[in-house]
Amino acid sequence: MTDEAIPSSPAVLVVDDAPDIRLLMREVLRLHGFEVTEAEDGADALAKLAGGDLPAVIVLDVQMPGVDGWSTLAALRADPRTVDVPVVLCTVRSHPTDQLRAWELGCDAFLGKPFRIDDLVRHVRELAHATPAARVANRARHLALAKSEAAAVS
Repeated sequence: MTDEAIPSSPAVLVVDDAPDIRLLMREVLRLHGFEVTEAEDGADALAKLAGGDLPAVIVLDVQMPGVDGWSTLAALRADPRTVDVPVVLCTVRSHPTDQLRAWELGCDAFLGKPFRIDDLVRHVRELAHATPAARVANRARHLALAKSEAAAVS
């Protein structure tokens, strides 16, 4: 045995009003080595983030009662404490204008529902280990693509 600390599992906050989606995400992410906490809407998520340790990644639904995902993402990006926490926006709203809004608000990955489990795990894993510079470059690239796709459909 060594005295080296065992690295902790990256923490993920899953925010979705659907209990079955939270359950699915929780179990899949735990199987892949993540510690998972849950929030049932944006207000619940913001309250949990205000008083505790920050997760490595947040997986955020858009359509929720009360404080929706758009407002939650805007609040996360406006708060100096959470501005750099990576966010995977996971939503049924996948029209190009919705994707553009997501990237403009500062999401780090966009995942349409229904989603593939391996895509969820890949996004969370990549973001949990990405450098801030890589995240900024990725966001800028996706924002440019979203702008051209949204312009093409309007």
